[in-house]
Amino acid sequence: MPEGIALAFSGGVDSSLAAIQLSRAGYDVHAVYLRMWKWRGDAFDHAAIEERAREIAKITQIKYFTIEAGQTMQSIIIDDFRKQLVEGLTPSPCIRCNPMLKFRLLQKFADEHKLARLATGHYARIQHNEKENYYGLFKARDLKKDQSYMLSSLSQEILARTLFPLGDSEKSENKKIALELGLSVSNQPESQDLCFLNNHTYEDFLKESSPEILIPGDIVNSAGEILGRHDGLALYTIGQRKGIRVAAKEAYYVVDKDLLQNRLIVGFFADLGKTNMAVEQVNWISGKSYESLDCDVKIRYRSKLFRCRVNKKDKPGQYHVQFTEKIRDLTPGQYAVFYRGDEVLGGGMITRSQP
Repeated sequence: MPEGIALAFSGGVDSSLAAIQLSRAGYDVHAVYLRMWKWRGDAFDHAAIEERAREIAKITQIKYFTIEAGQTMQSIIIDDFRKQLVEGLTPSPCIRCNPMLKFRLLQKFADEHKLARLATGHYARIQHNEKENYYGLFKARDLKKDQSYMLSSLSQEILARTLFPLGDSEKSENKKIALELGLSVSNQPESQDLCFLNNHTYEDFLKESSPEILIPGDIVNSAGEILGRHDGLALYTIGQRKGIRVAAKEAYYVVDKDLLQNRLIVGFFADLGKTNMAVEQVNWISGKSYESLDCDVKIRYRSKLFRCRVNKKDKPGQYHVQFTEKIRDLTPGQYAVFYRGDEVLGGGMITRSQP
């Protein structure tokens, strides 16, 4: 009897190719569509997802299921997203969504249907470390598409039963295969980072759904001199250049936020660099925590790797990170993800940066 597997199915190229690959590899594929909350979601065509599943079922054998996840998403992800904005952070909801919503619901479905395995269309790889007996998370072969950063909060329990069938493939190869198979999603554009915006702008979302967050205030320089007015601190992020609307001999950038006085602090390019940051809620993939280590770190999904020294602080999950150079755009609320070569060691939320 084929081994059962629950696949997170979005109807896009990646999850479609994952479904086909797994079925052809001999798995009993249960394609599970998580019907997430969408802002202004009335215009979102959920029926199209089921149509794409039927399209795949003509090529290979799969079973299609839908889970209503909208209310759960609002309570776990969206409410926290708004809370972090109030606290002056720049949230990274996708990293939280993977362990707390997507994999949690997928695991629950698999358990209820007695399916041994889980799978997604993420570009990443899992390898079992025989010597130390843990499941390691690694970068994908396609480094331009690599999504290991977004999976850094996963647990050993999840990784032990999960497959990433696209981890050793190239995105360009998969789009070509989809085209050859005649899949309607073969030329579908890449999805945006915040899926719940439903192709609307971040600014429009905040202005309509959370206007109470957007309190206008002063724009000041590091000396406290008033330069202009901002439209609400939540609309700005560290390192941002556009939208400041203050004339000067050189461009201003956001360098900090003063929550107590509702002030946006700006400076010039040279003022952006910091050499230290605090990181909290760190999840170490192997389950083993570190007192101190030298490694590489990504400070955002699309950032390059920086060399750093990581030292444990007094409270569990808290670490101090020191760089060998000044780093731009260290942004509280974003995630720092630590790497050793291609392996993801773990990651946590940036809470503070320092000169």
